[in-house]
Amino acid sequence: MIIEILPEQCIACGLCHTYNKIFDYDIDGLVRFENNETVLEIPSDPSLTQAAKTCPTHAIKIKSELT
Repeated sequence: MIIEILPEQCIACGLCHTYNKIFDYDIDGLVRFENNETVLEIPSDPSLTQAAKTCPTHAIKIKSELT
């Protein structure tokens, strides 16, 4: 899957981190990945899809589901 985060849309609610620990936060509490990238290509994971679906500001986007 290709997943993208949009830190500029994040409100630092912390919800995404409850679904998967891949989500981290910068000094201002805004979402980021550990490697500071905004786009990752990783194996599909239902918890990431759920995090994207429940993000109140749509700061997490699933760009594609790879198999």
